[in-house]
Amino acid sequence: MERKSHRSEKENRIRKINSKIPGPKALPIVGNLHELKNDPLTRFQNWYEKYGAIYSIRMGNIDSVVLTGYPIIRKAFIENSNVFAPRYHRWSRLKLNGCRNLSGSNDELHTTLKKIVLSEMTPTRIKRMENHIAWECEKISKILDKHCESGLPFSLNMYCKLFSLNIIMRFLFGIDYSYENQENQEIVSLVMECFYHGGSAIMSDFIPIIRPFYKENKFFQLYTTLTGHINQLIENYKLEKSKKKSGAATSSEDEETIMGKLLEEFNNGSIGWDSLVSTCVDVLIGGTHTTSNTVIFSLIALANNPDCQDKLYDQIKNNRQMSKDELVVRHSVHRSSIPYLSLVIKETYRLYPVSLIGLPHVTSEDVEIGGYTIAKGTQIIQNIFASHKCEKTFPSPNSFIPERFIETGCNNMFGGGPTNLVHFGTGVRDCVGKSLADCEFYTLLATLINRYEFINPSTSKPLNDFGIIGVGFHPPDNQFFIKRRI
Repeated sequence: MERKSHRSEKENRIRKINSKIPGPKALPIVGNLHELKNDPLTRFQNWYEKYGAIYSIRMGNIDSVVLTGYPIIRKAFIENSNVFAPRYHRWSRLKLNGCRNLSGSNDELHTTLKKIVLSEMTPTRIKRMENHIAWECEKISKILDKHCESGLPFSLNMYCKLFSLNIIMRFLFGIDYSYENQENQEIVSLVMECFYHGGSAIMSDFIPIIRPFYKENKFFQLYTTLTGHINQLIENYKLEKSKKKSGAATSSEDEETIMGKLLEEFNNGSIGWDSLVSTCVDVLIGGTHTTSNTVIFSLIALANNPDCQDKLYDQIKNNRQMSKDELVVRHSVHRSSIPYLSLVIKETYRLYPVSLIGLPHVTSEDVEIGGYTIAKGTQIIQNIFASHKCEKTFPSPNSFIPERFIETGCNNMFGGGPTNLVHFGTGVRDCVGKSLADCEFYTLLATLINRYEFINPSTSKPLNDFGIIGVGFHPPDNQFFIKRRI
């Protein structure tokens, strides 16, 4: 009884302090969840336009504050990073893995897990991994060459997913998969489904009466299956490692994997087995989808805007630093010599952010932001999608205009500078794999545009570019014609 009373007192305090923050009226029990059910992105954006950069909503019985726009997000997550850094622990994630994973943990455990992952994603390590990224570009190109020969439209989604899966598998386990093996495509499909259904546990997170049925949720079933697969990969990794120790000597590069570092910390007692496995799931799901989804969205946009695609190809083709027989456009070598490619990448991040509202945070103490006091214990949501669709910052926000990021001194000719992008999150809890994602995205997109022209099969309507909403933004499964350039 004391615990229940204390919890009610805490909730009442949060509600009282946050009551001065504007926002839509909430219903009993469901709060504003009923308004988010069918089209959450439009609803979040409409609320932003009506109530401003800071507004409050109630998700079930959980008081939440939504922050929109780079200035206010920076104020919170950079200038007040200690207050806004902690993750909010949703009930479903506590039941799933105790929030002891990389994305969900706080304090010392998060520091340890982040250090492990980042130790294998340093600029030096990523540069060494560029050979593997180049090999993956060659592998996917062989598949696309066959589609050029067939002359039939086809979907790119599975190939791009396998590309990113192989890169992240090399960082995790030092392995990769074949593009044409049906079993490997089933693994990608499992990861895709987890990413898609990850937001579906929302009702049990915020409405306690639904919680007894959480195991029937599709996401829990998929996550359990994926965890079993990860456990098998770990056992295979340990077996291969023991064979190598008893056999021929291996290079230091062969021994450098995230899994090797995780096992080392587990054996030292720094992390538990649940943290090890669930962090692998985080890296696998996040690493596979972040780059692949962004590349697919970029190709959709370039097919819908052939003038932009032609301009990008001309700049790649005329790049003086590239030899005529160089087919893979490497990030480390060419990133400063193809400026229009950087503009296309920024505009893709803006228009199609894979993370739409980010993972939730919680305030560790009362704090004043933008003239409002936000109570300690409030769930904080970063409204990334609406931040990138703000017409004051990005004129014609629904149009694909890479040129908007051309800088003239300190200003941007279209009003939206690169610092207004929050696609990887902001502050101490931003995406740990952002450097790898940039390298992958740059290399694959440039290489594909250098080799192929991507064409919309329809002459009457553009390719669908509105993604499917799950944990993140999923590109629709469009069909492309492609023509070989070289």
